[in-house]
Amino acid sequence: MRAVQIVGPRQVRLVEAAEPTLRDGEVLVQMRYLSICGSDMRAYRRSATEEEYPFPVGLSCHECAGVVVESRAPEFRPGQQVIALPPELRGGAELVAVPPHRLIPLPQGADLSRAVLCQPWGTVRYACQQMGSILGRRAVVLGQGAIGLLFTMTLERAGAAEVVAVDLLDDRMEWAKKAGATLVLNPLRDDVGKAVRELTEGRGADIVVEAAGTVATINQAVDLARVHGQLILFGIPQAPPVALDYDRAIRKQLTLTGTVNATLEDPAQAVREAVGLYRQGRADLSWLVTHRLPFSEAPRAYDLYDRRADNVLKVIMEV
Repeated sequence: MRAVQIVGPRQVRLVEAAEPTLRDGEVLVQMRYLSICGSDMRAYRRSATEEEYPFPVGLSCHECAGVVVESRAPEFRPGQQVIALPPELRGGAELVAVPPHRLIPLPQGADLSRAVLCQPWGTVRYACQQMGSILGRRAVVLGQGAIGLLFTMTLERAGAAEVVAVDLLDDRMEWAKKAGATLVLNPLRDDVGKAVRELTEGRGADIVVEAAGTVATINQAVDLARVHGQLILFGIPQAPPVALDYDRAIRKQLTLTGTVNATLEDPAQAVREAVGLYRQGRADLSWLVTHRLPFSEAPRAYDLYDRRADNVLKVIMEV
């Protein structure tokens, strides 16, 4: 079978790999659509020692949709369409063995290229649920890649009084407006702190979402939050540890919530809820998909996402 493999920093190859051996209780999924996520860039960009390469086949990809081809779990049957949460982020292959508790059934006949986006939206919805009531609150979202845009959209739908979207790329500002942002700011020309203070009568934002994953934006989030505000840490820094302005965060008595993924006893629950909305026709996220490429062009797909080239938001690979 074909699979992606990271063979060096920012070097992905499509390789031939052995098909997985299915164990009792597992389900074999034929992947049909794979979506690249910002968290995949951590392994892709990483500068490891020469001895550590190549990385395991299939790493790093975890936004996956496909069809069951063999099942040793009674709750799944061949031909069933699913979203798969692959173990160890190793979903970048034609065939992947997945435990049943990491599979989310989809409606038969679902467009898998759209349904796969319920995975990232599920994690964003879970993060928003940790905020409590959003109604009437003022929020700032730092970073307007696909995840940041999902936060902007979800916060606006949940009744936030203001949703301020911040990003360095102007094309993403236009997407943020369509997603529901009430104010868009580019730090290259806008004084973000001043704008947020003016919007909030000098108090700062009730909620600040960090969805960029840089040291600068993490500490900017602390600055933008009001006293007793809420800081949602979602972005994944490329090279931890991060030097957080701890004293300022403590003086403001901020509530810091880290929600890199839906860390639940049932890891599929948040995605399952998003799929429920998809079944109702309330989760058309296809507007996020800016590029569709065949699996044979996986190296190009990762490169596009890494360089933010060609106004990329989401890259979907068809397997």
